[in-house]
Amino acid sequence: MMESLATIPQPTLLALAAVIIIGLPHGALDGAIAIYLGYSKRVVLLLRFVLLYVVAAALVVAAWMAAPAVCLLIFLVISMLHFGLGDARPGGGWEGFLEAVAHGGLVVAGISLIHRDEVDVIFGYLVGGSTQMVWQGLEILAVIIAIALAFCVIKGVTDRRWRAGFAELLLLAVLFVFTPPLVGFAVYFCLVHTVRHVRTVLSGLAAGMSGRMVFTQAALFTIASWLAGAVAFWLLASPGSAESALLRVVFIGLAALTVPHMILVDGLLRNARPSLKRRFISR
Repeated sequence: MMESLATIPQPTLLALAAVIIIGLPHGALDGAIAIYLGYSKRVVLLLRFVLLYVVAAALVVAAWMAAPAVCLLIFLVISMLHFGLGDARPGGGWEGFLEAVAHGGLVVAGISLIHRDEVDVIFGYLVGGSTQMVWQGLEILAVIIAIALAFCVIKGVTDRRWRAGFAELLLLAVLFVFTPPLVGFAVYFCLVHTVRHVRTVLSGLAAGMSGRMVFTQAALFTIASWLAGAVAFWLLASPGSAESALLRVVFIGLAALTVPHMILVDGLLRNARPSLKRRFISR
C-alpha cells in the first residue's frame, strides 16, 4: 500500500491526507448529535440510528456503482447546499437561500469551472467514463450561482451585516483561483467548513454532554471510517492506479457519509425542538 501511495503526486497526497485526517472527523460528531437529540435514551433507538446511518451510506455507494455520473452530480449539488447552509448567516427566507447558494456554489462549481481541465481528470476517475453530463449540470447551476453571488456582492457593498460574508467569499475566490483544485478544496474543507462545524457542534453539546463522551464517540466513528477507507484503498489500489483509487475512496466515501450527515444536521437537527436547535444554529 505504501508503494502505491508513493506514486501519487505530493500536492494531491497532502490535500487528500488533510481531508482524511482533519476534515473527515468532523462528521464523526454525528453520533454525539444523535445522543444529544435523544437517540440514546433507549438502546433500541441508538442501534436503529447506527443501522440507518450505515444503511444510508451503503446505499449511496451502491447507487454510485450503478450510476456514477448521476450520483456525482447529485453529490455536487447536495454538497453545495450543505456547505452553503453551514457558511450562511442564521436565518431563512430567499435572502438566506441565495447566500447559501453563493457560498456553497463558489466552493463546488467555482473550483470545478476555474480548473476545468484538472477537475475533469478527477471527475473521470470518479465516474469511470464520460463526464459530459456532470459538466452540463454544473453549467446550469453556474447561472443560478452567478445570480446568488451578484446578490451577495451588492448586499456586501450596501449592508454592513453582509460584509463579513462578502469578505469571506472574496478571500475564498482568490484562494480557489491561485491554488490547485484539490488544495483549494482541502483548505476550505479543513479550515473553514470543518472548523465552523466543530465549533458550532461543541458549543451546542457543552451543556448536555461531557467532553470525554464527545471525544470518545467521535474517535470511534473516525477510526471506523479510516479502517473502512484503508480496506477499500487496499482492494482498489495498484501501482498504476493508486491516484484514481485514492480519489475514488475519498470522494465516494465522502458522498456516502454526507447523505446521512446532511439528514441529521440539515434535516433532523434544524427541525428539532427550538430549545435544542438554538444551541447549534445560533452564532
